[in-house]
Amino acid sequence: MALSATRVPADELRMSVTVVLALACALVLVEVAVFFRRLSSLRTLVRMNPPAPSRWPRVSVIVPARNEAGTVGPALKSRLLDDYPDLELIVVDDRSDDGTGAVIDRVTDGDPRVVKVRVDELPEGWLGKTHALDLGVKRATGEWLLFSDADVVVTVGALRKAVSVAEIDGLDFISLVPGYQTGSFALDAIWVVFLRMLALSIDPNKVRDPASPVAMGSGAFNLVRRSAFDRSPGFEHLRLETGDDVAFGVMLKAHGARSELMDGAGSVSVAVYRSVTEFLSGIEKNGCTLVDKPFLALLAGFALFVAIEFAPFAALILGPGWLHLLGGLALAALTWANGAALWANTRQWLPAMAWPYGEIMMSFGMLRSAWLAKRRGGVTWRGTFYPAEELLAERRFTL
Repeated sequence: MALSATRVPADELRMSVTVVLALACALVLVEVAVFFRRLSSLRTLVRMNPPAPSRWPRVSVIVPARNEAGTVGPALKSRLLDDYPDLELIVVDDRSDDGTGAVIDRVTDGDPRVVKVRVDELPEGWLGKTHALDLGVKRATGEWLLFSDADVVVTVGALRKAVSVAEIDGLDFISLVPGYQTGSFALDAIWVVFLRMLALSIDPNKVRDPASPVAMGSGAFNLVRRSAFDRSPGFEHLRLETGDDVAFGVMLKAHGARSELMDGAGSVSVAVYRSVTEFLSGIEKNGCTLVDKPFLALLAGFALFVAIEFAPFAALILGPGWLHLLGGLALAALTWANGAALWANTRQWLPAMAWPYGEIMMSFGMLRSAWLAKRRGGVTWRGTFYPAEELLAERRFTL
């Protein structure tokens, strides 16, 4: 009787574990199916061949730069090499002290299309980037505004295509997901998780649906019709928003902008991080998007996310034959999805095989940023400390 009483709970536990693992593997398969459906609905700019509009509208490209001496040169050169017929380039040097201004002067010297703005002091109640973008808008004369970071390189003809698509399709706003370049295999393995989760979390069909509140923006390439921008509250509304690029897209759509999210790989590229240490440091500002949530709840949420996606490994080890098969299928599908995400963006696939490492590091980095924001009472961004309560009071975008 004692042996039987012991065996029954053990059998029940084994059955419970089997059911949980099976459900987790099934959830992974559903997640992969949603990922591929959304990835397939994302139009790629470089593959499009839209007819030119009857008239090329003036475009004001607004580039904020703070201590970007190492990257702003190639970025600005790519803008000036563009063949767009009516281009205005507004470069806002935001309190740089590393020679960024000298690089801007050297690259843009004598080009009549360039307007240079220098910020020496940041007004209270603003992030440096949103303030710089606001100044750029005030100087802009274009019918279209393109907001793009100072480390973004654009291929010749990309702006023509984007404007053509917008004019032909009657759009007010186009954001492009850039092609990302990292400094190492280890970073690619981390970044593939970001790319997959980005594709999984945003449905391009809903972004382009005027009846849906779903919206997206990209710091690499946010192209907006000036009249649509003027209908919105502008950067005054986003002055302390750390997720300014995404919040920008949300703000525009909420005020009637007809929006589109597109794949910009092959048209727009940005070098994100050169080392894992730089990655961990670079995402510290993102902690403020999570700082108002209980840390234990965040820890549990990330742990659950990792546990579900690692469940296929456990199924292969612990399960009966049919669960081995389900676990293997889920693992193959998840690896395939990671490979597809990286290939679509960078034309690489090998680092995607290390996605388990990347997932752990991405989760660790986000948790670390939240913990540091809580411990410090805010975040330091571009050399300025912003108290958490001040950022939270003005937050427009939440995860």
